[in-house]
Amino acid sequence: MAIDIIRILAFIFIVLLHTVNIQYGVNIWILLYGVISIGVNLFIMISGYLLLDKSEKMSVFFKKRIRGIFPLFIFFNIVYIFVNKVKIMPVLQGKEIVAPHFWYIYMILGLYFITPWLQKVLKFAKKETFIILVLWFLCSILNPHFIKFDLPRIPFSHFPITEFIGYYILGYYIKVDRNKIKKVPFSIIIIIYLIGFFISAISTKYVLLKTGNRISDFFDKNSLGTFFMTVSFFTFFIKLDFKNRNEAVKIVSNSTYFAFLVHLLVLKIVVKFSDEMIFKSFTTVIISILLGIIYEIFVRKFFLKIKL
Repeated sequence: MAIDIIRILAFIFIVLLHTVNIQYGVNIWILLYGVISIGVNLFIMISGYLLLDKSEKMSVFFKKRIRGIFPLFIFFNIVYIFVNKVKIMPVLQGKEIVAPHFWYIYMILGLYFITPWLQKVLKFAKKETFIILVLWFLCSILNPHFIKFDLPRIPFSHFPITEFIGYYILGYYIKVDRNKIKKVPFSIIIIIYLIGFFISAISTKYVLLKTGNRISDFFDKNSLGTFFMTVSFFTFFIKLDFKNRNEAVKIVSNSTYFAFLVHLLVLKIVVKFSDEMIFKSFTTVIISILLGIIYEIFVRKFFLKIKL
């Protein structure tokens, strides 16, 4: 059930990324943005946690992913084309996507395409891959933070393992080493989370006071503070070690893919009633999840009868 809870919270964080603003002051914005900045990373780690320790035939793996992702994704592409009045030719030519949040689907599909290869690599080269993961952290997470403050940088140029693949592989390591992780005290995990938060918050506040610019770079998905918050947040719930999977939580968790795809449509309607931050955030989350639950219970299970 830990993964279900993480998935639900990750979805809520992603919605809030599209609704949180400076309506209640920059300090509130920094506080909220710091907490919700980990949503995408959590989703990626969930995928790595669930997939990378498996040993499936490539045909079976891709069949499951295609059935799970493509039908809804194609449907919502068509919906957003009409709602956002997107020109079809640039989409077909790969020059633009029909909705801003769809970048995530293309990214996760890219990770899925290399998953059968990664599964074999991790099976036979777990220790060697961990070294690559450390190098990914140094080059993709730590180095950019040094560069922003004109500190000495690690002299690696164009390291080939970049972006989100590190979080994907991290999900695998947390799963296979979860017995070791469970021995880590909760207090240590919470301290790591707070360190990550303060790195992001203080860096953002420092730049704001020095330049007058409100930037979200230090809450970016590959920023140093966000890395510490993501890993500690994920680990915290894995350590809780729920024995049983609650059926209601499972249904809500399964609804998040539909809810993710539909939430910008919901937000578009909600802001017509009120653009107040708390109202639009809460309302968009609730309506999107309710629509996802309706799809999950009445459409996918009883009408389409899709089993993933």
